[in-house]
Amino acid sequence: MISVNNLTLHFGERPMFDAVSFFIGSDDRIGLVGRNGAGKSTLLKILAGQQAFDAGSIGRPKELAMGYLPQQMDHDLDLTPWQVAEKAFAEALEVNQRINSYTQALEHARTDEEAMDLAGLLANAHERLNTLGVADHEMKIERMLKGIGFIGEDMHRPMRELSGGWRMRAELARILLMQPDLLLLDEPTNHLDLPAIQWLEDLLRGYPAALVLISHDKTFLDRLTTRTLEVTGGQLIDRKVAWSQYVELRKVEREQQSSAAKEQQRYIKETEALINKFRAKASKAAFAQSLITKLDKLERIEVEDEDLRKLLVKFPPAPASGKLVCEVLGVSKTYGPKQIFSNAELTIAKGEHLALVGANGTGKSTLVRMIMGEEPYEGEIRLGHNVITGYYAQDMPERMVPQRTVMETAEDAASVENRPRVRAMLGAFMFSGDDVDKRVKVLSGGERARLALCCMLLKPLNFLILDEPTHHLDIQSKDVLKEALKNYDGTFLIVSHDRDFLTGLTNRLLELDDHRIRDQHMDILELIAKRKALQSADIGKSSAARPVERKTPANNDQHEKRERGKDRRRMQMQLERIEKKLADLEQEEKTLQEQVMRTGSPAEAVQNGYERLGVLAKTIASTMEEWEGISVQLEELEEQ
Repeated sequence: MISVNNLTLHFGERPMFDAVSFFIGSDDRIGLVGRNGAGKSTLLKILAGQQAFDAGSIGRPKELAMGYLPQQMDHDLDLTPWQVAEKAFAEALEVNQRINSYTQALEHARTDEEAMDLAGLLANAHERLNTLGVADHEMKIERMLKGIGFIGEDMHRPMRELSGGWRMRAELARILLMQPDLLLLDEPTNHLDLPAIQWLEDLLRGYPAALVLISHDKTFLDRLTTRTLEVTGGQLIDRKVAWSQYVELRKVEREQQSSAAKEQQRYIKETEALINKFRAKASKAAFAQSLITKLDKLERIEVEDEDLRKLLVKFPPAPASGKLVCEVLGVSKTYGPKQIFSNAELTIAKGEHLALVGANGTGKSTLVRMIMGEEPYEGEIRLGHNVITGYYAQDMPERMVPQRTVMETAEDAASVENRPRVRAMLGAFMFSGDDVDKRVKVLSGGERARLALCCMLLKPLNFLILDEPTHHLDIQSKDVLKEALKNYDGTFLIVSHDRDFLTGLTNRLLELDDHRIRDQHMDILELIAKRKALQSADIGKSSAARPVERKTPANNDQHEKRERGKDRRRMQMQLERIEKKLADLEQEEKTLQEQVMRTGSPAEAVQNGYERLGVLAKTIASTMEEWEGISVQLEELEEQ
């Protein structure tokens, strides 16, 4: 399909690509990987014909249809997502217009010859429309937009009213509806929530096109690719395996290279010793010369240099804080008619590692902005004693001043006592030498993300709030950040849709659903499996109304009886869970009362105890109200 031959590109003195060659076949599923700044996005632009290069050639068939999704793109803000997606059927719409024109002209044809010509044109247009297979394009558009997360009227809102992530989703829908021969996708999951990532993964797995995919989601790569191209040091390493297998294969290859190189060096050393031994003897001179010739022709084994540069992230010890880090008490939030939270409750204790998960639009970023005081709300949010918060917003890399240098940005963020450590900390985040004098505006997305994280560590913090911190980070950097967070002795609340990153990282999941915050004591992969099983069968399907099954009166009675039985069992289970929760809360309340009444207890412990008792009292009261409400419903159901 595409043949790349001796591709060469330099940025200044730096060789981005040095005479690289490779081929993309019609069945290839390629993961394009490499460090931030290695040239992955640049290579994708070259393949898409949107980036010039210095030398080499790229061969592709004229009829090849490509769908290219860049990380950043310009959008027509006057269009709606539906209209953007509809552009995938531009030819079909044009053919439809021709059909209407031919039909009207045929009605007013003045001669049989003219009518025959128009009838022929009309038949050809209908045949072309059938070939395109887009007679049901409205259903396809709706199915695609729903699958990617758009709901109801959001499909018809102007793009200017949508965030950058939702604009990108509309473009992704357009590209997928085009059904190209080759998909070039640059970080397509960056703005997708977990359900949408799962949906896209399922769609691409059986998608009838070749694929070149840039992603830092290891799970996404492993499930969708069968070949890995790594961009490193101006060269490409090509192996016909997915990412995880590629990592292990490269490790084995380097070990084999190293072993072979050592064996070769041993052979060279022994041969040189023989040459020196026999060189001076006339009878052995010919033998010595043959050994010299043999060594000259020997192809030296070179061990490929491994890029060992990596972030050196280690969070400094967290300053001491109170036992209660954050409390969200009866919080409600609306955007116009849209309810985000309704009487939401949350308590975060010292040392907890929490992840905030849920579909887009449920309020994850809104909640963290409310905690940070960047968003108004109803109710109360309290931070505990001596809580020092560090906040990484989704748009943190874009919040930095473009004209300032890396060094100036870090110095502005550092506390007074950490000013002397700025250069060393930048080095730990892979900004060394002249890198610190670069202006923010010339940094890649990954470099900006690293700089933003570095700035956070230049202050003493004990409560980290991280909203999608892995966006734009390469796989190696994400792994380092994950390990640093696992070892962090403070408290953190993280928003992320990266399954691999969250797995094994947190000890508590908070799922935003139905305007509330729900505790889910399970691993992220368990939650995904649970939600996938419970998801509506309508995800990714047409919203056309299903035919209503007609039931006889007898069937209706039996159906209603079964439904009442299900409701009764569900309510009984709810009551049992609430009663257990009440028993646990009352036991905790009793224990705390004994502790605060005990003579000789430290003043801080007494104060913390009374604060917790206040929280418990409210929680017990609201839980009792919930118990009473369900009990009344159950009694009414049993009387029917």
